[in-house]
Amino acid sequence: MIRVRPPERAIRAAVSVPGSKYEANRLLLAAALTDGETRLSGLPDNEDIGAAVTAIRALGCEVREEEDALLIRGLPADGGGPPDPVTVDVGESGTLFRFLTAAAATVERPITIRGRGRIHERPIGGLVRTLRRLGTRVETTGGFAPLTVISGRLAGGRARIPGAETSQFASALLLAAPRSRASLEIEIAGPAVSTSYLDLTVAVMGRCGVRIERTGARKFRAPAHARYRPGARRVSGDWTSASYFLAAAALGGGVDGAPGRVEVRGLDPDSPQGERRFPDLLRRMGCEVAEERDEGGFRVRVTGTDRLVGVEADMGSLPDAVPTLAALAPFARTPTRITGIGHLRLKESDRIEALAAGLSALGARVESGADWLAIRPSRLRAGEIEPRGDHRIAMGLALVGLRVPGVRIRSPGVVRKSFPGYWDALRGLGASVADGDAAG
Repeated sequence: MIRVRPPERAIRAAVSVPGSKYEANRLLLAAALTDGETRLSGLPDNEDIGAAVTAIRALGCEVREEEDALLIRGLPADGGGPPDPVTVDVGESGTLFRFLTAAAATVERPITIRGRGRIHERPIGGLVRTLRRLGTRVETTGGFAPLTVISGRLAGGRARIPGAETSQFASALLLAAPRSRASLEIEIAGPAVSTSYLDLTVAVMGRCGVRIERTGARKFRAPAHARYRPGARRVSGDWTSASYFLAAAALGGGVDGAPGRVEVRGLDPDSPQGERRFPDLLRRMGCEVAEERDEGGFRVRVTGTDRLVGVEADMGSLPDAVPTLAALAPFARTPTRITGIGHLRLKESDRIEALAAGLSALGARVESGADWLAIRPSRLRAGEIEPRGDHRIAMGLALVGLRVPGVRIRSPGVVRKSFPGYWDALRGLGASVADGDAAG
């Protein structure tokens, strides 16, 4: 258990964040499906990316470490790779689960995919049905993991794929499309969530040499001649990780009334990551936000306020920042309402329910519905948070401890999934982060 206590003085810090695991996952899959060698630098060091590297090795790729980068020899254009069956454990990475399922349809070896935690409950049926219509043989366990992709090559054609549960079905097909036998046209059927992640997929594929033709937000076409190109690529900074530190500025004022101030470096201002919009939410809440390009790159600086105001925000395209915003909301002077987040019930935990329970345990006044969360101004108290195996719940609600002494987080090791150095990073802001059973 970890106990978080407020810093003794106003937070003043400059930090750099790890690379985006969402961008890294896409770059790793593209490298695996490239006929040639790709050099990837800036990869974050976490459990999800470790699982992704293991997965592309299972596809038949050669992966070598070189200083601060990985050299990946992708699969030959004819499919290549050993024919023997293999089993891959994706851990708790829902992103990798979907991406690997589609990529496995492009190689000529049976691949069984399994995982841990809620992976065996995470939706995959919409992707499996689409792959079957495109000529791939897939065997599942009651429509969930573990599953086995048996056939060797992905046929092209037209596909309609559901988007209401996750955008990862469409992203998985897009990433695999350059290895299909013919052009692949994809249309998202019905409502679509997390569309910013589709923007990220298209952008990453473009960096790797594959231009996706797009009609509006729902129709995509990968031409038959499109192929990933070898080369050197760098993973940009993670805007979700940045959100924790930017929010810390809003909460980290001193007892003398001085505001908190945090500067985050190493970000891409043009990133399609949905969480790129989080600084705009902080502006709306009353914080001062400055974004500057300099000779070292790009930085965002947030100066907090003791007069935070609540916001109404559709967070459908920046879902990973929901726990961060939820941690700020009780300290605002007016209510906050977060909408468009029904798909968060299908993450590592039911995040809507987990956030409502966690904040309530600290004394917050919270209401929730199928796809929304409402938080009113509250006087919070010390308490214990059960993150339910979810890294985002642990990291987001730990921020409350920057203002409220004695917030305790059970199972703190869950942060290894995406940000192993998170607790040290909080200490770097001046917060007291210690074993929950420690005195004081």
